[in-house]
Amino acid sequence: MTKRRGPRRRWRAAAWTAALGLAVCALGSPLVAAAGEVGMPRLAAAAGRVEAGRPAGAFPGGDGQRAASGFPGEDVQRSAGGFPGRDGLRAAGQFPGGDVQRSPRELHGKDEPHTADETPGGDGERAAEGTPGVAEQRAAEGIADAGEQRGTAGILGLGEQRAAAGRPGVREQRAAEARLARVARSPGDLDLLLRELPKGGDLHHHLGGAVPPESLLAYAARDRKCVDTTTYVVVPRREPCVPGQRPARDAARPGPFRGEVVRAWSMRGSVLPPDGDPRPGHDHFFATFGKFAEAEAGHDADMLAEVARAAARERTTYVETLVTVAAEPLRRLVDRVHPADPGPSGLAGFHRVLTRDPRFEEIVRQAGAAYDQTFTRYRRLLGCGRTPAPPACSVVVRFDYQVGRAQPARHVFAQEILGFALAHRRLGRVVGVNLVQPEDDPVALRDYTLHMRMTGFLKSRSPSVHVSLHAGELVAGLDGVRDRDLAFHIAQAVGLAGAERVGHGVDLLHERGHRALAARMRERHVLVEAPLSSHAQILRVTGDRHPLHTYLDAGVPLALATDDPGVSGSGLTDVYRLGVTDQGLDMGELRTSARASLDHAFVEGANLWREQDRYDAFAAPCRHDTPDPGHPPGAGCRAFLAASPKAALQWRLETDWRAFGRRGARR
Repeated sequence: MTKRRGPRRRWRAAAWTAALGLAVCALGSPLVAAAGEVGMPRLAAAAGRVEAGRPAGAFPGGDGQRAASGFPGEDVQRSAGGFPGRDGLRAAGQFPGGDVQRSPRELHGKDEPHTADETPGGDGERAAEGTPGVAEQRAAEGIADAGEQRGTAGILGLGEQRAAAGRPGVREQRAAEARLARVARSPGDLDLLLRELPKGGDLHHHLGGAVPPESLLAYAARDRKCVDTTTYVVVPRREPCVPGQRPARDAARPGPFRGEVVRAWSMRGSVLPPDGDPRPGHDHFFATFGKFAEAEAGHDADMLAEVARAAARERTTYVETLVTVAAEPLRRLVDRVHPADPGPSGLAGFHRVLTRDPRFEEIVRQAGAAYDQTFTRYRRLLGCGRTPAPPACSVVVRFDYQVGRAQPARHVFAQEILGFALAHRRLGRVVGVNLVQPEDDPVALRDYTLHMRMTGFLKSRSPSVHVSLHAGELVAGLDGVRDRDLAFHIAQAVGLAGAERVGHGVDLLHERGHRALAARMRERHVLVEAPLSSHAQILRVTGDRHPLHTYLDAGVPLALATDDPGVSGSGLTDVYRLGVTDQGLDMGELRTSARASLDHAFVEGANLWREQDRYDAFAAPCRHDTPDPGHPPGAGCRAFLAASPKAALQWRLETDWRAFGRRGARR
């Protein structure tokens, strides 16, 4: 269970909360804090979204070959296909009943005597170690005592407290800690410090929810599209608009109509009820995507350019964004060649039928070409050919293929097969696969174990393909969510599917054998992506009710993330602020989050650190070098960094932290 905060952590969180109380209005909070929650902005990015189901257009040309690698700022495209359909979208008011998420304290002593891999009741299946896909789960070779092995390595909340004087960046770390202590009672200074703080990567990021409503309105106005005046849905029809619709350009300028559209397309102005009911925020959030989906059509490059600019402003150097392509062509093909949904025993046959069809190969080729074409366009929009190039051009972007889980099983599996094919062949800068859409959707709940088996099957055939999964994004009170649903989702994502990262993981304390599960995640180096703002807004999980410190105390790596910054109106700086004010994270823990985000990024290349999740020694080529803005590394280290985009990003983070610490020491 989550440990109670010690006196220092409780005092620090209370002090920051009090200091920031007056800043809530000044910072333009998108939500009014609910009674009983921390008095600060509801910085929600919103989770498990239903990505836009735009009509699939023809893929742009191209030979499917990957564009020149050009490490800084590489990007991906989301085709006009977007997400298949909108069957996963949950209408507002559809979630009756339910209570507020229970505190970990209420769960004390309620662990059941089952292993973490065991599924609930029902079929009694277990996510055994030999399940397909587990071979790639990094089973902690040679780790005799994972806690001791990794305790001094910089695990959040533990490692920085034991830092040896010779560890990389320790002097700058101490300077940053001192600066944080100085500004803790000044909201403006704290905000400035967190904006300057180098954050590494954003590993949980949905392109479809990444840009603000004002930008989406500008896209729709440019395309002369219309907006329904009742539902605020952008319709494909172009001007002149019919009765009951207004031109999008009417909302592109200040006025009442613009305000109405912005509130419908985002969480701005949403008020969380004081009783902790998660449904209003959850329902409003998921309803936004269907309203602005048509505004995004054809603007992937524009959105990626905005994402890169925002990341550069926030001192974020890597974005791993979630996008779906080729959904509609793939859907049509599957319905022709294999119209029946496969069960666990039919996965191999389904895979064989689909992958041997030449039309599937054409879809793979076109999808890779579509990504590359949009990458070229987004770089051109930024002006990356100029000298000097804008800062946004140095932001590295990679893509995880997102699979819609709220659809028939055959389409879920087909999308996974496509995503694995793209990642395995290194097409379109796709580096991983993820399952998205609301985890509480009836189809997603019903087929959850099947989906995990599908992922594990593909992982066993392509063990080099990286997998991150939305799992444990559930609380009691959401429609259809039973106690048994809270008891196994994270365990199956890790055990059956072989996930290397878990997005959200909020229901950890409800999982059967959650302590053993956390230990298994630590040993296998499974990172938790933690978009705290989503948890506060959609799931109403904050403060001591959040399992963040349970993960950290167990040595599970964790990285803060945004989720859907455009919908929520919050960026990674806001999430870091929430980590400080709501969770009481200190500077060492923030730094380890930044390091972990790149340590566990799926971007290609060798790791800068000698051991994963240990931040006390660099790999052999750089072991005698020191990241310093004024002194380049030696020839061997330079060659190593040139050959590894991942290590280059990590070296840049260490260099930026050194400069950050020095600036703080002078203030």
